[in-house]
Amino acid sequence: MAAKDRIGLFNGLALVNDAAWMTSAKLQVNAWADAGIIYNANNPSDNYNGPVVFADRANEFNLHQLGLQVFKDVNTQGGAWDIGGKVTVMYGSDARFNTINPYGDKTWDNNLIGASQRFYKLAIPNAYLDVFVPLAKGISVRMGRFYTIMGYETGLSPDNFFYTHPYTFQYGEPFTHTGLTVTYPLLKNLTVTLGAVTGGHSLVNGVLDGNGGWDGFDNNMENWNFLGGLNWTSQTGASSVALSVITGDVNSDNNLRAFQRQTGRIKQDNRTFYSLVLQHDFTERWHFVLQHDHGFEQQHPLNNFHSAQWYGIQTQTRYDVTDNLGLGLRAEWFRDADGVRVGQMCPGCAQLATGRADYYTLSLGLNWKMLNWITVRPELRYDWSDGVKAFDSRNKDHQFIVGADVVIAF
Repeated sequence: MAAKDRIGLFNGLALVNDAAWMTSAKLQVNAWADAGIIYNANNPSDNYNGPVVFADRANEFNLHQLGLQVFKDVNTQGGAWDIGGKVTVMYGSDARFNTINPYGDKTWDNNLIGASQRFYKLAIPNAYLDVFVPLAKGISVRMGRFYTIMGYETGLSPDNFFYTHPYTFQYGEPFTHTGLTVTYPLLKNLTVTLGAVTGGHSLVNGVLDGNGGWDGFDNNMENWNFLGGLNWTSQTGASSVALSVITGDVNSDNNLRAFQRQTGRIKQDNRTFYSLVLQHDFTERWHFVLQHDHGFEQQHPLNNFHSAQWYGIQTQTRYDVTDNLGLGLRAEWFRDADGVRVGQMCPGCAQLATGRADYYTLSLGLNWKMLNWITVRPELRYDWSDGVKAFDSRNKDHQFIVGADVVIAF
């Protein structure tokens, strides 16, 4: 659901949005809270649901997100220059996954409320300007930090059907980017996006730790990746296809040269990843999503500097029982072929890689809009791994969790 279409608790922000200075500036504000609890049948001693992240705490009530957005939509139909943008601020247990370079420090929003907070952080996942340039069919430019164009799900709770996330989202693809994109309508139903995004890097005792254009920020602006995508929508709007790709070096040239001086070896450093998302509405009530991701990286440090790849498929089938009640089934296979993507990510037990394995998930969920401003999302989820024991402190190869969260719009 688009941010501007959400209806809040007792229309609580109406006074702000209807204020003369807000309407004059064409600004809008919205807010939400997401809180929930998950029961884990394994009853893990550390209360960790990993490698399931975001909703990663077992048998504990959590405030996942308390979010606030201020935004101005850009008019792309008026044939004139226009400027807009968005700032999103998020507090909660999800925020630590939405900061730049999670589990790092001294980067953008990672320590806004101090490193002593284990599970709760403050994040600013969106902070960008949009500019519409009235040339030819109209060019849309985005500059700053923004959620990725890749994949299907997003880091904002109100925009997802399910309570938890698939592995493709959690481990396969970037969450955010910092940089610039340009979007242009090639045809009425076909748009192209081209961009350049930057990412941080470090070199400590001969160990490279870079993230290219993924979820980071390069203070020296030395490290850039290409980000691009094609989006097609059918004439009726019932079908759509989105193909996106990001490619470039994980570390900057200066960082690679320093690595060569320290280790005496040359490292090839390209990482390329693509995501394909197909959506189709069979009827007004039946909806289907198919997503395929595939990534590969040269000389990955977690694979003894050999090349590594990962890929997966997830499907979502949803049925609108009524206008306020939806039923969904999500199925996924994710292959961490070289054991470099799926890890244990809880603070204090962070482990960058669990090992080579295939991961499978089945989730059955409800999305019940009790009132215009409150949505309840119960979910049953079963995970199992083939290749490693990834659950319950790496003692089991399966996990059953059941939980529910409540999303309240203000």
